[in-house]
Amino acid sequence: MKFSIIIPVRSFNYLLKESIKEIKKLQYSDFEVLIILDNAESYDFEGDNRFTLITSGPISPGEKRNIGAKNASGEILVFLDDDAFPASDWLFEASNIFENPEVYALGGPAITPLEAPFLERMSGRILESWLASGGTTYRHIPQRERFINDYPTVNLFVRTSAFWAIGGFSKDFWPGEDTKLCLDLVKYHNKPFLYSPKPIVFHHRRNILIPHLKQISRYGAHRGRFARIYPETSRLPMYFVPSLFVIGLLIGIPLSFVNIVIYNLYIFFVLVYASALLLEGRKVFIKDSNFLALPVFLVGTFLTHVVYGVNFLVGFIKRPALKLKAVDQVTGNYTEG
Repeated sequence: MKFSIIIPVRSFNYLLKESIKEIKKLQYSDFEVLIILDNAESYDFEGDNRFTLITSGPISPGEKRNIGAKNASGEILVFLDDDAFPASDWLFEASNIFENPEVYALGGPAITPLEAPFLERMSGRILESWLASGGTTYRHIPQRERFINDYPTVNLFVRTSAFWAIGGFSKDFWPGEDTKLCLDLVKYHNKPFLYSPKPIVFHHRRNILIPHLKQISRYGAHRGRFARIYPETSRLPMYFVPSLFVIGLLIGIPLSFVNIVIYNLYIFFVLVYASALLLEGRKVFIKDSNFLALPVFLVGTFLTHVVYGVNFLVGFIKRPALKLKAVDQVTGNYTEG
């Protein structure tokens, strides 16, 4: 069984180079890697002919993945982000799962790198918490096997035949192209696909606070749009909760001065929220053994809720602009979240 690993990226950067290094360590050997870049670049793969560079111009990640898929020769397409790198048994574990012909797609966890620096690690801790990710914490930490209908392309496997049966990625979305792909796959096969905790990748997080919040703002806006046009996967209560939280915070203050019952309810819910924050923050403090972890987690999680909630409403009302992330022309590294 051959895997075609597809990595869209604007330009070579230090995270992509790390990913290439780790891909070479994979225990499974029957794979190819297609890296799709804005402009023609060269890289020394040290004689490893499994790697191919493709130039696409400055187009969206979804369009780049389609180009990668058109050039792929594997039975299974593997979508990996440039800021993620695999565990050594990644493809070996996936190959065992795809021995079952009924498996048409597979999602695996993308965990925070074990040696991530503090600010990156704190972003990961927020995403790993149910307070921020709700029922999707399995995307960030390995959890029990289950069936799902939506998954990000940081660690997503799709049979090549299934991918082309639904026409690949839509070019109209970013972020969100992965949600649309999954929706089309589930509709076509009339059943959800598998999540397994076994094929693991390590996913670098955006640093707390600004880069992390910029990323959250994009996710919130596009999820808001999807909640309006694709209710099957995105019109779920958990996606509306941050917006309701923000609205409640804002209108609760003036209404509290009008009615004592509303005042008591407002104080009650604020205390419940603060208690939940502190309990989750305590777990992070114990896990990281760092006095700064608690305040950073508390502030970061609160702002994550606010930024996501506001941008969800914006996306629900107005279509977000498709804007590619800026890169440093010298290093190739991204200059924003």
